[in-house]
Amino acid sequence: MEEIKEHLLPQIQLPSPTYVAVYDPNTGVVVSVGPSHAFINVAHKIEIDSEIAEQIIEGKLRISSCFVDPRESKLEIAEIKSVYKIDDLLHRIIEKQWADIDCPDIFISYNSKKKLLTFQLTEEFYGTKKLPKEFQPVTKRKVKWSGDTELHFLVTEYNDPNIFYEMLSFKVSNLVGKSKIYKNLELPDKFSIYTRRIFKNYILEIV
Repeated sequence: MEEIKEHLLPQIQLPSPTYVAVYDPNTGVVVSVGPSHAFINVAHKIEIDSEIAEQIIEGKLRISSCFVDPRESKLEIAEIKSVYKIDDLLHRIIEKQWADIDCPDIFISYNSKKKLLTFQLTEEFYGTKKLPKEFQPVTKRKVKWSGDTELHFLVTEYNDPNIFYEMLSFKVSNLVGKSKIYKNLELPDKFSIYTRRIFKNYILEIV
């Protein structure tokens, strides 16, 4: 039988696999990583770099450190930060006109005509509140907040937390890429909002 020389055999090159990250569209949390053919019928996924995918699959990179930016549909690798109360004191959130804070962490606004109370993280934390021009471009901090961390607010009589109108609670993750809005909330001309601080800086604007 005639021998077939090895160099005459056709060179078969298998295509490199394409990897995807499957994520929760509400939180951006990555729930699975693998070759694209394994997730053909999955709606919420993005293509990711093969090197990163292999590091996750091999356990060199924690999947819990990965999330998808909900606005840019891009994989981010971040340190997970659980947010804890700075202290157990009840703090009154200062109004914007009296505040000496250029870059708050959380911005609260009340539109008295539309009766809307809005809570926003600033864009530094992937929130919806834009920072002033002098702070542009903003370097966004790659932080993934612990999903079960809750914020609590008391809407009260002006300067008196003992007389309250509303008690509001929601998760930090509700402010990533979106605002938390309370509609049809009729409040007096003067009121205060108190919280046990989780973030350092809060501002309230009444318009």
